[in-house]
Amino acid sequence: MINRIVVLTTAIMFALLLVWSRWPAFRLWIEAPKYSMLRQEHRFDDQDKEREPTTNLSLNGSTASPP
Repeated sequence: MINRIVVLTTAIMFALLLVWSRWPAFRLWIEAPKYSMLRQEHRFDDQDKEREPTTNLSLNGSTASPP
């Protein structure tokens, strides 16, 4: 019974790999969640870059001049 499950799962994986390698449209569809996550990561990275100069300016501006 376990052998049949392993063989069936392996066959499904090989079939998906074959379809993935043959049809670029399927490849784009199957990898869409990855690209969605990467877009979200870039969005958050861009927000961090926008905030960074303002925090640096506020830290530099808050230092008192030496007596």
